[in-house]
Amino acid sequence: MKQLRGILFGSLLVAASTSAGELYRWVDADGRVHFSDRPPAEVKAQDISGQLGPINAAEATRVQRSLITSKANTAEREYQQRQQKEQRAQQQEQQRICSNARQRLRSINGRVAFIDKNGKEVRYSERERQQMAEKLKQEIARRCG
Repeated sequence: MKQLRGILFGSLLVAASTSAGELYRWVDADGRVHFSDRPPAEVKAQDISGQLGPINAAEATRVQRSLITSKANTAEREYQQRQQKEQRAQQQEQQRICSNARQRLRSINGRVAFIDKNGKEVRYSERERQQMAEKLKQEIARRCG
């Protein structure tokens, strides 16, 4: 009796392993797609078992984790690149401001004539000119170091 059970169990395992890898796909008359481990008798089904890989395989999980990690690394790298770009832009703007301030300071030292937007000369006393120069020096010291 035990031998009969063993033979029966063994043949069930062989039958299950041979049919477990088969998967069929077909479309019915209404256009709905069906999948089964047995082909239907009334319609021609396509055997797609060789086209599919294992879903719960450790390799698939490893690949998926690798993709997630890769995407996270890419996002982090892009964020850092944006931060560096913004920082460079701020530094360039700061350098431009400092350069302009130093140029203005050079232009008001010594004898100068100030011209307004309309092209007319604006007169400042020496004291006013020195006050403007001092304000520019303070701005340069504060912003440009």
